Order: sequence, then C-alpha cells, then structure tokens
Amino acid sequence: MNAHQTLLPVQAKTTAHIAFSKAPSGASYVSRQEVGYPFHLGRTLKLPQDPPGMAAIYLQSCSGGLFAGEALHLQLHAGPHTQVHVSTGAATVAHSMLEQPARQTVILTAETGALLEYLPMATILFPQARLHSVVNVTLHPNARVMLCDAFCLHVPQGSAGLPGSYRADLHIQCPDGKLLAGDRRALTGEDLQRRLPGVSAELQALATFMLVGQGLPVEDLKRALRDALCIVSESYLGVSALPNDCGVSVRIMPADAVALRNALHLAWACARQQLTGIAPRARRK
Repeated sequence: MNAHQTLLPVQAKTTAHIAFSKAPSGASYVSRQEVGYPFHLGRTLKLPQDPPGMAAIYLQSCSGGLFAGEALHLQLHAGPHTQVHVSTGAATVAHSMLEQPARQTVILTAETGALLEYLPMATILFPQARLHSVVNVTLHPNARVMLCDAFCLHVPQGSAGLPGSYRADLHIQCPDGKLLAGDRRALTGEDLQRRLPGVSAELQALATFMLVGQGLPVEDLKRALRDALCIVSESYLGVSALPNDCGVSVRIMPADAVALRNALHLAWACARQQLTGIAPRARRK
C-alpha cells in the first residue's frame, strides 16, 4: 500500500448507511442497514444505565485501520424520537501514508425529538499518517446530537517519525441547509514537534466533544462540564457555547491516550446525565 509509486489507482468510496426507527413499544431499532467492507455492524444492544428504549450499536473495521488513498463514508440517520448510541469496538489506526491521504466522512441526521450519540474511540495516528476527517450534522427541531472527534499519537516499535497531518472539518446545519456552527482543525507533525507552551506543550492527544441541540440550558451545561472535567490533570481544557443557540463544545488536550479516553467518558457521562438524568457506566472494549 505504501510502496513508492508514480500513480495510485483511484479507490472507490466505501459506504455504510444505518437508519434507526422507533417501534410502537417505544424501543429504538435498526430499520435499515447497508454496510460494505471494511465496516462490520454488531447486533443491537440494550445496555445497563442507558435510557429506556435506547439502541446501542458498535461499528468495527475488518481491514485493520485506515490506509493511503481510502475514502470511507458513514451515514447515520436517527428517526423521529429515537434514542441511539453508536460507538466503535476499538480505536482506529491511521497507518503511514506516503502517496495519498485518507478521508473519512460521517453524515449524522437527527430528526425531530431524536437523541443521537456518535462517540467513536480515538484515531491512532502512526508516523506519516495523513487523515482528513469530515463530520456533517443535520439537526431537526428538538433533536440532540452528541459527537466526538479525537486522535492520539503512536510510534510502533522499529518505526520513527511524526504524523504527516490531521485535518478535521465539522458542520452543523438545519434541514434547510442553513449553517448553525462550524469547526475546523489542521495540524501537522511539525506543529506538535515544536511543543509550544499554550499550544500543545508535551501533550500527545486532542479531542473535540460536542452536545448539539437548540434550546439547551447552555450555561448550566458549561458549568457542569467544567466541574466534571476539572479532575483531568496535565491537560488543556476549554468549554464554550456554540453559535446560534446550537449547544456546547469541549476541546481537551490531555497527556496521553489513557487520559483522553477518561476525559471523553467524563464529558459523555456529564452530558447524558444533564439530558436524561441517567449517567452511563464506563464501557468495556
């Protein structure tokens, strides 16, 4: 995959489309699934300390990670008044990419009254990895979306070097296409190598967590998230309101992958508690 070549063949876009509906009983369920390689969808789970009727699913990769030139496309559609939790069974490895970057696009649609949680585990960037992550959210009235985008660094034994680049674009819009909020990040390995105080210092992981929805008690949420995350030591942390009354955003840069996972669980548990009154327990993966 990473042998030097003058030209790489164009790879077809790989798509997974998963939709959820609400049954007459009130339970949410997978009503549509079109899942192609390398995606694998596990069965729907009902987990302790989830809101009644919530459907939890885990996506896995059969390929061993993200490779040069790949273009993965995931669509998640939460129907009216559904409650959905989507995560991954493990972290995703972005392998070295000498010829072309990889691109991963996620489309999230939450219809009226839906709660959609898209909380994958972090992406692990190997040396020379070049990844562009795109997340587009369509938010209907009274819908709520939780999402995160996170990465950490790792140098396998016998390897050396820094990640090539990591770019993330996130857009939140109304059903009519009006942009409510946007977030962009672009980092290179050289940026991290500089270890500038106030920028990255010695820290080796970065995450964005958002609770998206209109009409939320934003000030209370900001206060609760700051209180929950204050126990994360040796980290940079910021909690802020999103524009156009569409929720709150958390940016956290912890010391390593373990601290990153703990911080994301704290943010998720706090947001879930504020929304539903039920805090989730830590998931074993």
